[in-house]
Amino acid sequence: MRQLGNRREYDSLILACDVGGTNTSVALVGRFGTRFDIVHRTRYGSQDLPSMEEGLRRGINEIEREFSGHRPDRICISGAGPVHENRCNLTNVDWVIDGDAITDTFGIPTTVINDFSAISYGIPLLDTEDPEQITPVPAADGQQAIPHGTVQAVVGAGTGLGVGYLVEHAGRFVALPSEGGHAAFAPYDELSAELLDFISDREGTVPGAELFVSGQGIARALDFIRETGRIPADSPLHARTSGDPAAAVSVAAAAGDTAGAEIMRLFVRNYARVASDAALHFLPRRGLFLAGGIVTKNESWFLEESHFIRIFTTNYREHIAGLLREIPVYIVKDYAISLYGAAHAAYALSMEDTPNG
Repeated sequence: MRQLGNRREYDSLILACDVGGTNTSVALVGRFGTRFDIVHRTRYGSQDLPSMEEGLRRGINEIEREFSGHRPDRICISGAGPVHENRCNLTNVDWVIDGDAITDTFGIPTTVINDFSAISYGIPLLDTEDPEQITPVPAADGQQAIPHGTVQAVVGAGTGLGVGYLVEHAGRFVALPSEGGHAAFAPYDELSAELLDFISDREGTVPGAELFVSGQGIARALDFIRETGRIPADSPLHARTSGDPAAAVSVAAAAGDTAGAEIMRLFVRNYARVASDAALHFLPRRGLFLAGGIVTKNESWFLEESHFIRIFTTNYREHIAGLLREIPVYIVKDYAISLYGAAHAAYALSMEDTPNG
């Protein structure tokens, strides 16, 4: 057995769990004041687990074996889906996460939060000066807006689109729920208007923003470009193939394919418009953070010729455009943000429950 040699350095140990459609990650996080360290981390295939509880059981047993019987003081689980009364009905896995039932099963106080609440709680733990954690998205002149105020927001595209925001008050942080990823998409030029019509006809309804800004959004953009005859016959994207269409577009674009590049630029512009709308709702003068695997893996397209930031700061009112230019924009590169955020949430929410805490 390994000894948790620095156990005494931590005020508490938190089991942070991030449940996704593909993977379930479980981490033991040590907290000392406002510092959070991942002490141990493991990951399971979500489809290989019979239940959420089994994933937790395996994680807790592994921690007890590895660290001489140490158990976490609290558990916080983040999942993609709406949370009500400490329960989450997951969107991409046929599970219901019941925090109160888990508390009874393991004897450890358990909190369930939305996945973007976890990311939001992770934002203040990031060092915006650390290039391994953050990439700033500068203005066209190379300048970066200076963060100020108490509000931060996150817009993250993955399988779907998540939006969250975080407010600091009296030295504590509170993440507030949002379903902004399902807000309607507003076209901004002729091509995006055509894309909106295409997706609206296919869906038979008014489509939400995540059908434009997500992995499935890239796939729909590929279908649109292909079916409207905009892809050259020699492009690897001309014919339908098996596998992940979004990944195929990214690979083709990185290899210099013109059609793939145009789809990625369209995606970046769509992302910028949705992020700009979110920024106007929340006014996150302390920073707007772009999270999720798509932006991290395709960072260069978000920085290319300032396409993203130009669209982000465009507005029909010049004084509103000026306000948008004052909001710093960052790309989140640290994939562990959800685990750090879940641990931070466990601490922050437990403090709310503590009288005079």
